[in-house]
Amino acid sequence: MIRYIDTRGLGERPVTFTEAILHGIAPGGGLFVPERLPQFTVEELVALAAIPYHERAARIFTAFEPDLSPDRVAAIATQAYGRNFAHPEVAPVRRVGENRFVLELWHGPTLAFKDMALQCMPLLFSEALERAQRAGITDLDYLILVATSGDTGVAALNGYADRPHTRIVVYYPDAGVSAVQERQMTTQPGDNLSVFRVAGNFDACQSAVKAVFDDGAFAEELAREHRLALSSANSINWGRLLPQVAYYASAYADLVRGGHVIAGDPIDVCVPTGNFGDILAGYYARHAGVPIRRLLCASNTNNVLADFIATGVYDIAARDLIKTPSPSMDILISSNLERLLYDLTRNTERVRGWMADLQRSRAFSVDRHTHQLLRQQFTGAWVDNDTCLQTIGEVYGQYGYLIDPHTAVAWRVAEDLRSDAPVLVVSTAHWSKFAPDVLRALHGIAADAPLPADADQLALLDRVVALAPNEAVPPQLAAVRERPIRFDTRIAGTREALEQSLRDWLSSRVS
Repeated sequence: MIRYIDTRGLGERPVTFTEAILHGIAPGGGLFVPERLPQFTVEELVALAAIPYHERAARIFTAFEPDLSPDRVAAIATQAYGRNFAHPEVAPVRRVGENRFVLELWHGPTLAFKDMALQCMPLLFSEALERAQRAGITDLDYLILVATSGDTGVAALNGYADRPHTRIVVYYPDAGVSAVQERQMTTQPGDNLSVFRVAGNFDACQSAVKAVFDDGAFAEELAREHRLALSSANSINWGRLLPQVAYYASAYADLVRGGHVIAGDPIDVCVPTGNFGDILAGYYARHAGVPIRRLLCASNTNNVLADFIATGVYDIAARDLIKTPSPSMDILISSNLERLLYDLTRNTERVRGWMADLQRSRAFSVDRHTHQLLRQQFTGAWVDNDTCLQTIGEVYGQYGYLIDPHTAVAWRVAEDLRSDAPVLVVSTAHWSKFAPDVLRALHGIAADAPLPADADQLALLDRVVALAPNEAVPPQLAAVRERPIRFDTRIAGTREALEQSLRDWLSSRVS
């Protein structure tokens, strides 16, 4: 059985897969990582092409040796990747141009790649919780806290809605998500959930949520007053990352099946990156045997990761978060980078020091050897706002293929760093979630130029379709238009404000 250890070395012992999912975050603020990775042969990867996606995912999950039976893992994967996805292949690979391929991860119920993990993770979480309760390990239910820059919150609410023994609260930054993302969250049905708008940007929101997790007195209060323990559905939870590893293996199998890649030949993968979870899953896939030559880290104007890869210095002390057309990447503190730093060094003391420096002075520098290892694994580049929108227009004009701003960032970086190898561009969201900026792109309007004052952002979907007649508004969004707004409370971006919002919500449920 593969067990999970703490990146900061503060855990008393390695934990099982189900324990890692339940806890979410390790004691002292570290993250859980597997002690080792399984190894897939090229033959095993190619064999995935002959089976449907849910079976592919089950094989990958089982190889990580969770403390669940293979039959139970298979049942969970079957439920997670079924009719809730609009495409029969779940995560299809589309050829768009010469030696360029797009991995479409937005066919799920909320139209973003987060569905790939968050249709599965709640099932894994429920299984882990039921096992723990049956074994007498805990008699508590769980409260899931989520900080979101957009898509995670939408997908987590959809995945956890009305799950037994679980409640979920999502916090999103004021004016930091798209209108469609906000509408999806604030209208989400379900009796076990709530949503709050937080003053400030995503980093402030995420830091406040982390501070709640670090507050031992509040955890005791939740257990005493409400019989609840805390966990997370952000990508700090290993249950988010494992399902993402699966689609990299699946994509490679599809490229071989389609005759685009000779089995065993490497590909480049370009990932639009904010919190570093998606590209980290690609890194784990690579080290588990998927033939990935280069991992291209695509940043928007908030290019701290591109700078870090280039220099080995992670410095946000003098940076302000910039609002971009790709809001899910508007992040300065990339939580999953901690996992990579541990994997590169296997040194918990160094990781603790770097994370302490980041918290204290908002900057840290890695040593020369670690930076060399980083550069061997990743290449980073970034795209400004106008170039992002220009790319959307160019891709549609040349290929009749409409992409969202996050995918456009990855597309442009993939073009700028192009080599002879096939490149897989990871497409993380459907264009319809970002209609205002897609409309700007199709009209050639600058990113900072205003749209007509009477332009309702949901109504802009129809304007985009009028310009791109081969596209349509997905039925998932058509339904969202008709749902009433349920949540419209704005709070301060502090630990104290978040904790009080939880007290008030939980008390209102009791009364």
